[in-house]
Amino acid sequence: MEEKVSLSRGLSLCHLMMMGMGMMIGAGVFVATGISIGFAGSGGILVAFALNGLIALFSAMSFAELASALPTAGGAYTYIDEAFKGLVGFLSGWINWFALIVAGSLYAMTFATYTIFLLKETPLFSFFHIAPSTAEEILVIAIALFFIAINYKGVSETGDVENIITIGQMSTLLFIGIFAIFFTLLHPERLSHFSEFIPNGWGKVLMAMGFTYVGFEGYEVIAHAGEEAINPKETIPKAILYSVVAVTTTYLLFAFAAVVGINADSLHISETFAALGPIGMGQAIKDLMPYGGLLVTLAAIFSSTSALNATIYSSTRVAFAMSRDRKLPSILSRIHGTRRVPHYALFVSSIILLGVTVMLPIKDVAASADIVFLLIFLFVNAAAIKIRVERGDELDYSFLMPYFPYIPLFAIFLQLILSIWIFHISPIAWAITGLWIAVGLLLYVAYGRKGERKEFEREVVFEEVSEKRYRVLAAIANPKNAENIVGYAEKVAEYKGGELILLNVVTVPEQTPIEEAKRFEPEALKLIRSVKDKLKIKNVEGAVYYAHNLVRGILSAVRDYKVDILVLGWKGRPRWRYVLGSHLDKIVWSAPCDVILVKPEKVEKIRKILLPSNGGVHSVMAAEIAEILSKAYNAQVTVLNVNVNNEDEDRIKRRLSHVLERLSRDTIKILEGRNIVDTVIKEAKDYDLVIIGATNEGILQRLLFGGIPEEIARRCNKPVILVKRDLGIMSWINRWIGKRIGV
Repeated sequence: MEEKVSLSRGLSLCHLMMMGMGMMIGAGVFVATGISIGFAGSGGILVAFALNGLIALFSAMSFAELASALPTAGGAYTYIDEAFKGLVGFLSGWINWFALIVAGSLYAMTFATYTIFLLKETPLFSFFHIAPSTAEEILVIAIALFFIAINYKGVSETGDVENIITIGQMSTLLFIGIFAIFFTLLHPERLSHFSEFIPNGWGKVLMAMGFTYVGFEGYEVIAHAGEEAINPKETIPKAILYSVVAVTTTYLLFAFAAVVGINADSLHISETFAALGPIGMGQAIKDLMPYGGLLVTLAAIFSSTSALNATIYSSTRVAFAMSRDRKLPSILSRIHGTRRVPHYALFVSSIILLGVTVMLPIKDVAASADIVFLLIFLFVNAAAIKIRVERGDELDYSFLMPYFPYIPLFAIFLQLILSIWIFHISPIAWAITGLWIAVGLLLYVAYGRKGERKEFEREVVFEEVSEKRYRVLAAIANPKNAENIVGYAEKVAEYKGGELILLNVVTVPEQTPIEEAKRFEPEALKLIRSVKDKLKIKNVEGAVYYAHNLVRGILSAVRDYKVDILVLGWKGRPRWRYVLGSHLDKIVWSAPCDVILVKPEKVEKIRKILLPSNGGVHSVMAAEIAEILSKAYNAQVTVLNVNVNNEDEDRIKRRLSHVLERLSRDTIKILEGRNIVDTVIKEAKDYDLVIIGATNEGILQRLLFGGIPEEIARRCNKPVILVKRDLGIMSWINRWIGKRIGV
C-alpha cells in the first residue's frame, strides 16, 4: 500500500474561540479605552464599543463566509488575493504584514506601561533610581527581544498556556465588570458619572470608535486555522461569530467598570482620563475595588505578552507567504534547517517592530494599528462581495451571511469613515501608514508584479476505509528505536488479524505555515518505508501527517483511522513537571483508544516475561498483551504480586483471577516486600521483558511522587511495556475530575 500524507485536524470549536478571543483581548483595550474616554466621554466609550462590536460582527460574517467556502490557511491575505490578485492582492498582504508588526509594538508598549504602573510605587523600583520613562523604554526592548528569541527557537508547545491566559483574562475582565454592577447597586450615586453621556459630540465618538478598533482585531486568526480545524466549514464560522459577541460584551462591562470606578467629579470624567492617558484603565479599576490595580495590571501584562508572541509569528507567516507567492524576495521564504522557522522573515519583521517601538509614542502606535486593521477588514468585506458574485455557484458555502451585499457594504463604509477620522487623533499615524503603502507600491512596481501566485497542492488527504478492521497505530520518529516499537505493534496486529498503521508526524512551529511541512516529508517517508520493508505482515499502511503540534497530529490520526490501540515509544526520562513528558502526558490522557507505551531497551531474545499486577482494570489488558507476546516469542509469563500488606495468598490469587484467566500458561509469584518498585526492579533482572498496567492514582499524587508503573519503567534496564485501557465514558469523566487513568 502507498503511504498517505495528510494534515492533522485537531482544533475544536473551543480551541478556535480561544485563539480568537486571546488575540482580540490583546492589549489595545487596556491602553485605548482610557485614552478614548478622555475625548469621547463616559457614555461615548460605551456607544463606541457597541458600534464597533456591530461593525466587527459584520466583518466577522464576511470572514466566516469566506472561511466556510475556502477553509485554507492564510486568512485575510489569502481571501483578498483570491478575489483581486495583482496590486490589490499585494497591498493587502503588505498592509496586513505592517498591521501585525504595529500591533506587536503596541502590545510590547502596553506590557512596559502597565508593568511600570504596578512597580513604580514599590521599594524595589525606587531602589534602582530609574525614571519611569527610561524603565519603560528598557522593558519595551527587552520584552520584544525575548519573544523574538522564542519565535526563533520555534517553540510551538504553547497552546495550553495561551488557553489558560485567555480564560484568565476573559474571567478577570468579566469579574471586574460584574463587580462594577454590584458596586453601582450599592453606590447608585456613581451613575452620575454618566450625567454627561456624550459631552464632546458624535465626532469624538467616531474618534473613539476608530481608536479602540484595535481591540476588535484578532478573530481573523481563526481563519488562519482552516486547514487544522475539525470540521472547518462549521466550526470556523461559529468560532468567529461567537468570539466577537463574547468579547464585545466583555468590553462593554469593562468600560462601564472604569467609568463608575474612577474617583473623580462627575463633570470632569473626561478630563481625568485624559490626564491619566494610557494608564487610565489601571487607575480606574484600582479606585473601584481592593487590589483592582494589581488585578487589571496582571491582566494587561499577560494579555500583552500572549498577543505579542502571536503577532510576531503571525507577521512572520504573512511575510513568508508573500515571499512564497513570489511577491517579496525569495530569501524571506527560506526555512531554517533545524528550527524549521522562516528565520529571515522573522528577522525583517523584528527589525521593523523594534524600529516602530523605539521611534513612536504609544498613542501614535495604537492609531497606526487601528488604521491598517480597518483597511484590511475593508478589503476582506470587498473580497466577500466579489467572490460571492463571481464564484458563488462553484463554491460550497456552509455559512452565508444574511442581507447580502448590504452588510459588507455597510461595514466598508463605516471602516472607511473610521480610518479617515483617526487623522484627528494622530496625523503621524496616517503619515506612517501612507509611507508604508508608498514603499509597497514601489516594491510592487520593481518586484511584486513579476511574481505569480504558486498554489500549494497537498498530496492526498485521508481516505476513509469502508471495512472496519482492528487497527493498531504505531507512532514513530526516531530511527534508532522505531523497529523495536513497531515490532511489538506488529505482533498485536498479527494476533488480532488487523491492520498496522505506521505514523510519522512532521511538525513545524506556529511561525511556519503548515504546508511547509512538505519540505520535510521525504525524511518521514524514508523512515516509514525502511520499517515497512522489515515487517512480515501484509496489512501495513504508512501515514505522514503535517501538524504544528505533535499531540494534535497523533490524536488526529487516531480519530481519522478509528484506531483501537496506539503504540508509542518512551525514553524513560520525564520532564520536570510531567509524569512521562509534555507530549506523552497529553496523548495518553486524551487518546480515545487503548495505549501501549514502550521503553524499547535492546534485548536479543524474549523468553521470560514479568507481569507485575495488583488486579486493576488495566492489568487485565496488560495480561492480554502479555499473552499475545508470549505466543509470538514462545515465552513464559510470570504474574508477580508484591504483598506489602501481609495479605493471605489465597485472597491475592482470587483478586488476580481475572488477570490469570487471560493467560493460557502462567506462573504466579507472590513476594513479600515493603516497597513495590524496589521489589519489582530486583525481580526483573531475571526477565527479558516487563509488562505492567496503569494505576488509578490521582493526578496530584502522580505529579508529586510519580506513579508506580512509571517509576518501574524509568528505573528498569530491561524493555518495559506500560499499558492503559480506554474506559470509554469513565476515562472521559476522570480526565475532567482530575484523576488520570493513564500510564
